[in-house]
Amino acid sequence: MNQIKTLGVIIVWSLCNLISAQNIYVSPNGNDANEGTEAKPLQSVQKAIQKARDLRQQKETSISEGIHILLKGGTYQISEPILFGPEDSGSESSPTIISSANNEKVIISGGVKVTGWQKVDGNIYKAHLNSDHKLRTLFVNGKRMHMAGTDIPVSGLGDWGTFKIKGKEPWAYGEGSAIDGIKFSSEDVKEYSNPEDIELEQFNIWTEKILCARDIKKMGDTTVVKLQQPYGAIATTMAWAGKINYKKTFVIRNAYELLDAPGEFYFNRKTKTIYYYSNGEDMAKAEVIAPVSEGLIHIKGNSTESRVKNIQFQGITFSYDHWQLMEVAGSHGFAGIQSLGLAVKYIPGGNWHTTEYNSTDVPRGAIQVENAEGIAFTRNRFEGISSAVAVNMVNDVKNSKVEGNFFYDMLGNAVNVGHSQHYKIGDGAIFPEGVEGLCENIQVSNNYLRNVCLDFRQVEGITAFFVANVSIEHNDIEWTPYGAITCGWWWGNSGIPASTLAKNNYIRFNKVGNTHQVLDDGGIIYVLGEQPGSLIEGNHIFNGPRCIYPDDGSAYITIKDNVVDNDSYKWMWLHLWTKRCHDNVAYRNYVKNNLLMDNGINNVIGNTISFREDEFSEEAQKIIDNAGIEEEYKDIIPVSEPEKLSIHPKGFKERDVFH
Repeated sequence: MNQIKTLGVIIVWSLCNLISAQNIYVSPNGNDANEGTEAKPLQSVQKAIQKARDLRQQKETSISEGIHILLKGGTYQISEPILFGPEDSGSESSPTIISSANNEKVIISGGVKVTGWQKVDGNIYKAHLNSDHKLRTLFVNGKRMHMAGTDIPVSGLGDWGTFKIKGKEPWAYGEGSAIDGIKFSSEDVKEYSNPEDIELEQFNIWTEKILCARDIKKMGDTTVVKLQQPYGAIATTMAWAGKINYKKTFVIRNAYELLDAPGEFYFNRKTKTIYYYSNGEDMAKAEVIAPVSEGLIHIKGNSTESRVKNIQFQGITFSYDHWQLMEVAGSHGFAGIQSLGLAVKYIPGGNWHTTEYNSTDVPRGAIQVENAEGIAFTRNRFEGISSAVAVNMVNDVKNSKVEGNFFYDMLGNAVNVGHSQHYKIGDGAIFPEGVEGLCENIQVSNNYLRNVCLDFRQVEGITAFFVANVSIEHNDIEWTPYGAITCGWWWGNSGIPASTLAKNNYIRFNKVGNTHQVLDDGGIIYVLGEQPGSLIEGNHIFNGPRCIYPDDGSAYITIKDNVVDNDSYKWMWLHLWTKRCHDNVAYRNYVKNNLLMDNGINNVIGNTISFREDEFSEEAQKIIDNAGIEEEYKDIIPVSEPEKLSIHPKGFKERDVFH
């Protein structure tokens, strides 16, 4: 009898400590001293995460169906990213889910409201902002405003000065020299106050450079913009299309003296004063938001053996993050090689291939994911993002997905997977911790992208580097300054062997077009490097040059059952331009105007169905109808096409393309 009683006590104890699901409620009007119930919610997301962590660590408690952090409607303002570590992990059967409660509108915002506007003169107003950082964006009544800049691009007059590199610096691969500044006519460029705020922007075919100034000096009839170093040296010594042309045009921006048009602003960091050229708004009533948080979410494990696991985000709007460009030894800039691969180390001669891409880096994302598994972003909205990437699954991310999200009004791209330094794994540190791991088994699907890459124009809508088993499927992408989707890295002419890591990647059933509105070269769908077992299938591709472009070194890729609908007779549906593109197969593709290039080796192209009339065949129409967002997520598509925001630098007209 005593044994039966004891067994009964154990059963009752077990049932009492087995929780089917745990809800933690949060409200902007709550209190972090509360219990986190629906009646008494917490106030901050961070406190809810801590509570979830504490529940997980109570060994006597088993949560069988997960922890649900339910955010009531409103804005959750943060000043720094919300951090998730391995101790915040759930499990496959018991994930941690952060979501909107009852589908209420929830915003996680890295911005602060700016009030107390005073008229300076005419349409120029000023207000106080307590920040020490350069301000890249200002939002007035929900609309993105821009740094004050030159009305028309300004031609350079050549380089100035010399900056010496000893070769022993941590950011250098050898000894050498670089320019120290760029000359302009004093009629075009004045001796602006606060020169350390100034940026010079230049485009070259498929690349973009943003050079930051440290000083500006008038020398006779010439004005010299001295560059921040050493990033200026890194950016101005790159090879190929990475070169700066010192006599071509630059956009000059972020000076008070250039504040001369509605919708422009300038932030004086010394006096902590924002100046805004009103577009007719009532500044006493206008809602003005300045992004200040360096990112919004950071999910970071400790190593490949200690990942953050099984965390999901659903139904949340992420907005108003801040990014200060790449930083090297206190200097800043954006030195684009291609796509999201940026130069961060000086190389004598500028050939980044010889470093096995360890001289490159990928920008931090608004959502940064490293050493993680089972991470999901589903049915969220990303709006007003200022980082170069919205969701960045950059290092050692496994079995994760970005699905059914709405991306709109962003300076950079929507999703990146992987890193340019993953040419090899385990041979050197990407990050200071020295932790490396391939990103694989990632799904990027059913996402809607409009008005992306507004400032970082060399970046495609969705990007991936050296990755395996990555599926980019059923996305809807239009009106990008460069391409829509890219997957792969490494060039056949690089002089180093092909990486063996990239494989089994799928770009399927996407609806993509109206690309290359600013930059040239590249493709609507672009792949690079050897990727055995990879597939480009069932996509509806329209209105852009080089619609499917397996670039130098691309190999072992199958291209089938795509519909390519181009109005122009000059644009190629398939572009295999060099003998180093080899062993690819393309068949049963439906194209308008069968214009292609195949200079490769051992490629097989067959059964291409070409149309010149307006209507495709029934088989082609089925592919068109299936491409893009699937039925389950079609509710994220707006009733009408969103207003196109300008992706052109000030002074350039629409459809100006940089060659």
